[in-house]
Amino acid sequence: MNRLAACTAVVVAAGIGGLLFQPVFSWSALVLPVAAVCVAVVAADVACVRAAGFLRPPLALLFGLVALAGTVLRPTLDGALPTAATVRALGDGLLHGWLRTLESTWPARPEPPLLLFVPVLVLLAGVLGVECLRRERSPLAALTPSVVLVGLSQAFSVADGRNALIFGAAYTVAAVVVLAAAKAAEGRDTASSGRRRPGLSRGSVVGYAVPAAVTVAAVVAGCLAFTAWTPLSRPAYSLPAHHRSPTVTSVLANPLDEIGSRLATPGAEVFHGHVSAPVDRWTVSVLDRFDGVNWTSSARFRPLGSSLPAAAGAAPAGPLADATLTLASAPGAWLPTVNRTDHVEGTTPLVDPVTGTLLSTQATDGLTYRLSWRPPSVDAKALGSSDVDASAAGLEPVGALPKEIAPLVREATGGLGPSLRTAFVLEQWFRKNYKVASGEDIPTGHGYAQLGFFLVSSKRGTSEQFATAYAVLARAAGLPVRVAVGFRPPAAGPGGSVVVHNGDVLAWPEVAVRGVGWVPLDPTGTAAADAGPQRSSVAQATDDARKNLPPQPDTRPQPAPSVPPQPAADGTPWWVWLAVAPLALLLLAALTPVAVKAVRRHRRRRGTPAQAVVGAWLDARDRLRDRGVAVVPGMTARDLAAEAGSAYPVAVVEGLRELSRCLDVALWSGRDASPELARRAWSVSDDVRAAVRGTLRQRITAVLTVRSLLPVRA
Repeated sequence: MNRLAACTAVVVAAGIGGLLFQPVFSWSALVLPVAAVCVAVVAADVACVRAAGFLRPPLALLFGLVALAGTVLRPTLDGALPTAATVRALGDGLLHGWLRTLESTWPARPEPPLLLFVPVLVLLAGVLGVECLRRERSPLAALTPSVVLVGLSQAFSVADGRNALIFGAAYTVAAVVVLAAAKAAEGRDTASSGRRRPGLSRGSVVGYAVPAAVTVAAVVAGCLAFTAWTPLSRPAYSLPAHHRSPTVTSVLANPLDEIGSRLATPGAEVFHGHVSAPVDRWTVSVLDRFDGVNWTSSARFRPLGSSLPAAAGAAPAGPLADATLTLASAPGAWLPTVNRTDHVEGTTPLVDPVTGTLLSTQATDGLTYRLSWRPPSVDAKALGSSDVDASAAGLEPVGALPKEIAPLVREATGGLGPSLRTAFVLEQWFRKNYKVASGEDIPTGHGYAQLGFFLVSSKRGTSEQFATAYAVLARAAGLPVRVAVGFRPPAAGPGGSVVVHNGDVLAWPEVAVRGVGWVPLDPTGTAAADAGPQRSSVAQATDDARKNLPPQPDTRPQPAPSVPPQPAADGTPWWVWLAVAPLALLLLAALTPVAVKAVRRHRRRRGTPAQAVVGAWLDARDRLRDRGVAVVPGMTARDLAAEAGSAYPVAVVEGLRELSRCLDVALWSGRDASPELARRAWSVSDDVRAAVRGTLRQRITAVLTVRSLLPVRA
């Protein structure tokens, strides 16, 4: 019964390692398959208690795979029987699921091709742990597979806060149960020979629970002291951070290049559908790199998971809104989306987590999908008092401007420094001095040549020239600005119906605002021309902030106030040293015998062949002393063989006798010992060391003890 309790706790520990993948998937997706696998392993162990032990691993694997087929792969079953599709899905999920999960956004979709590798790992860890406990009877070795699984889950996503405490406490309880139950089972096994009383005593539980609790407390205190003493500025290791997802290999058409051709056929439908909330812009692509000729995107697309987390530092999100869209003539593989997309149904697109833009993985003509998003809740007063976010990622300076464009930067911004006011001043300058082109003569292009002609000569262009010229001047003025391409929102009809045409195509600049995110601007003044009376929170807040901006702050450098010199303070609190010093001393005390024995063993191998033979004998003798064999002064190798013969394997006795023969040749034969004899003696000594390895606890005790470092006494 005690052994069964220990095996059950080992399987529970493996299940805890599987549940630690919760940030990658979700509780609801993991609990059922992980629990089913754990129950299957325990059931196989119970079934084989009185049967042949060699049947336990295959039976546990069979039970576990059947449980997975019934929980995760149910659509592939033929009634209650697995099919070839079930086998293929199992193999595919095990071999490629972890890689697909790394390439997806998190939380990942709880689908078999991604999720399956987690319960399979739990199954393998449970089977290996139970076998280690049943065959080797080593509780620490039985916990090793679950420890490896816990480490792998933390490499995917590090648990922190409340989850870390809960899982850590649960795993500690499982480990204590394994140690205590295994100890009690060992007592019952030895009691059958009359040497120990059977049963799970209170002392056995306390004897393992107290050291386990002390160890956990010491580790926690040491970690706290270490982080307080030397705070780490870098984040924890993460597999997704070190795994680079493959880029889209197909050549994608730049939607910015298609604006002119779409305006030539303004009546052609692009998509239609129904929306549940006002939409500010339908975004197709975001471009943040400019080489003087073309605007391109730094987006790195990966499969969209079950939802897309909001970007760090973004404005608070409002209630979930949705739209059902059907594409008529989609812009290539790009899918229209909105700011703060949450999830997509009806297709499995690729997404750039930074910009939220979507790419379809299937034919787009006639494609219908449901788009859900969380509109940001932005207050006009808060937006007006916010500053631009100069640390926005992915933005590069435009470099030296052409001589005809460079003077326009100061003229357009009035010499103001980078701020939200400057962004609005530049927007008004474009509206006042330039016209939106219409008719048949539609200008195209957005390189320096076309922008110079637009800014200096024609002063007439489409949103393509307005948005890209704005971005060039804004970046030259120090503003974090990028270019977005998509469609302006037409007024919604009855029931929230919308129809978007080619004539609604639009490019616009977006400025990064601290605490809000990317705020779309409108240098053409036409973005909301047909939007209707209902406006999104961002659009309304931007209009209000435009009208009620506070005065431009004085950005001139101010003299620094004189501050009297302060004495340097010790940055390390006294309690840190108080916590670290005992731990450092304890670690030093544990490692000192190991280092001394390693140096001693190395020195004994050196010297003349005769000295090396004697060193091999002393090394074998000290190994047996560390294992508790009594050694007295004057004891020879043959005496030690007789002393150890009753407690150690035959290999130990034969090795000591062989060492005695080597000593006879080296010391008493009258001939010089050869190097071959020294190598033979050390080979025999190594065999003796290997033969007395014992259990893991005995090996650790032998390594850390100082018995062999003390002189031999009578």
